[in-house]
Amino acid sequence: MFKDNCSFTNSFFGDFAFKPIIDRHEDHLLVLIRKWVSFKGLNELLSDCYSFEGRKAYQPETMFRCLLIQFLYDLSDREAVERIDTDLICRWFCGFSLNDGLPHFTRLGDFKKRLSRDRFEDIFNRLVRACRNANIISDELRVIDTTDQKAKVNISKLKKIFKKDDNDHNYIDRNSLDKDASFGKKSSNGKRWYGYKAATLVDPDTQIVTSIKTMPANNKDNKVARPLIESEENNTGSNIEDLSGDKGFLGDDTRAVCAERNINDYIIPKKNSKKHLEGKDSIGFHIARNKRSSVERVYADNKRKHGLGRCRYLGIAKTKIQNALIFTVHNLKRITKVIKVRIEQGLLAPPGFKGVLCPFLAN
Repeated sequence: MFKDNCSFTNSFFGDFAFKPIIDRHEDHLLVLIRKWVSFKGLNELLSDCYSFEGRKAYQPETMFRCLLIQFLYDLSDREAVERIDTDLICRWFCGFSLNDGLPHFTRLGDFKKRLSRDRFEDIFNRLVRACRNANIISDELRVIDTTDQKAKVNISKLKKIFKKDDNDHNYIDRNSLDKDASFGKKSSNGKRWYGYKAATLVDPDTQIVTSIKTMPANNKDNKVARPLIESEENNTGSNIEDLSGDKGFLGDDTRAVCAERNINDYIIPKKNSKKHLEGKDSIGFHIARNKRSSVERVYADNKRKHGLGRCRYLGIAKTKIQNALIFTVHNLKRITKVIKVRIEQGLLAPPGFKGVLCPFLAN
């Protein structure tokens, strides 16, 4: 079914050529990820996506590592394969020896199609669950927020070619290549965009993203708390204690899901509001409010470095794959940061952390 991955150890140079470089760059992000996060079990987890017939395929673990490189450095499929081929640490991280040929860049697209969004979201959830089991994150507080994603559609070109007159307001919906996208409007400045929203729950102490949901831009923020909370609790076993967010998430649906799960509703109320004020004068509310700003750094970092602000693909299904991979990369970065900081400060690693995370092994 899969190609053997023994060329790395059986090649003429073996590990000898990589070791001096890895030793000199022991704090490199990819070196730390490979040191502290195991991908053992991923091949077995994804084996049902492959056939026993035909030519042997590259191992799913190898292809997934290639995708991590792609989204870590915000590269196209072609650029990702070139980077892995020419960067020794990237080549070592993916498990290729110096004399190994690399898969054609189109294989990355084939791999994404083969797995589909459900598998990538499952990989994301398994990593979050492993963090919780290792006590890297706690259930104490989650911060909810959304950010805009522009669709892969040239609005100016559509306007120039298809807009009939000033009263034609549907020319984009009629002619857009992305039929799942819609218009959204930011409540803070009234700015509109065409595309999607990425909604998340974030552990503010570690800035690890614990739940994600991708939706058309016209969806309301105050309806997103329930699917995010249900997704995290069902997929990772969390029992969230407190929920914080800005006033856009106020609403009966948010209050209802918090009440059903005994979650403290610390959503920030509107100024001069006389509604939704229960518990908003407590110490817990003020602590949660002060921690809320951490989610802005999460979005800023992923837009600047990993392409979160704009869709790579057409359609919501492929955009969900994109977001699952972006936030998986983000979480891997945060995991290594948390462990490294604790070690540098002379603290013990998280009490449930046994030296390496194994998110893909059967429980």
